Amino acid sequence: MYPMTKAYIFSKIGKRIKKRKKEKKITYYQLAGYENKKDYESRRKDYNSDNKEERQFRYDKFDYSIITNIASGKAYAKKNPNLMSDTLLDYLTKKLEFSNELELLWGDNDEVDIVIKTIFENIILDVLDHGNEDLKNLFNTMLFDYVPYAEYHSYWRMFVEGRNMPTFPDNEFVIPAYYYQLNEDSIIEQYGLKRINAIEFLYYKFDVDLMEIVKDFLENEFKTDSGYSLKKIDKKLEHLVSVLNVFFLKNMPDEDSLGLRVRNILISDYRRFGYLIARKMEKGKFELAEHTLKYLVESSLAYVNELKRVQVIELNVIKGYNFSV
Repeated sequence: MYPMTKAYIFSKIGKRIKKRKKEKKITYYQLAGYENKKDYESRRKDYNSDNKEERQFRYDKFDYSIITNIASGKAYAKKNPNLMSDTLLDYLTKKLEFSNELELLWGDNDEVDIVIKTIFENIILDVLDHGNEDLKNLFNTMLFDYVPYAEYHSYWRMFVEGRNMPTFPDNEFVIPAYYYQLNEDSIIEQYGLKRINAIEFLYYKFDVDLMEIVKDFLENEFKTDSGYSLKKIDKKLEHLVSVLNVFFLKNMPDEDSLGLRVRNILISDYRRFGYLIARKMEKGKFELAEHTLKYLVESSLAYVNELKRVQVIELNVIKGYNFSV
């Protein structure tokens, strides 16, 4: 359900382990509890013929391949679905001399702020790509406060998805973007870029609150009676989404939002513009009302550009954020 967030968490854990292993100058075989490759392979032979004492000794060791999977940040359904077991988390923390399990999972004080921000960004992307429609709509509404995203999400909805847009006079196909002097490839490219910026904008807008929400999640949601655990990570991430959901519902953009104004204008006026394009295709003569509508659309688009400039001033000049609108 949350592939990007899990991939990021697992990758960072793996990199921390790999870095500490290198600092300690030990091999993966030693990290798994063996002297070397020969020792590891010898203990794997004749598993069914060894005695109870030998098997018990083996149980104090770890599978080399699982150790290397962890250090590579790779989770596999059959071997290590949650990257590592609670036993391995405890073992690697002590073996690699991390101060505690939280440091292994989330990094030291210098790293944790970046981890918090990046987990937030990834969980938003996961919801937008894989969440249910209600969640997507709520999270998108929060992001619409960022004018460029409100603009390009509107283009995406109108010209990539073709939602409720005018069709050609002689068939049911939606009139494509280039009739509106827009490039569909550019819309697709810019949509992804503006979405990333919108998530960053949202984080900076509520940075103190969101940092506290994610920090509390990392410190407490993974805690167990005996330590920390990555088990049921999907359920844990679902809890974070529910907490963000509640926070967003309390802080929805209102009528003062520049982005929501842009979105409403674009969807309304481009739809009207489409009817004018279809009318022109029919070679019908424009009446006064249609000329007036054309002027209204042109004026609205100019207004959108002015709102974008206003947000640039607000973000870059007043608040000091480095966003290119």
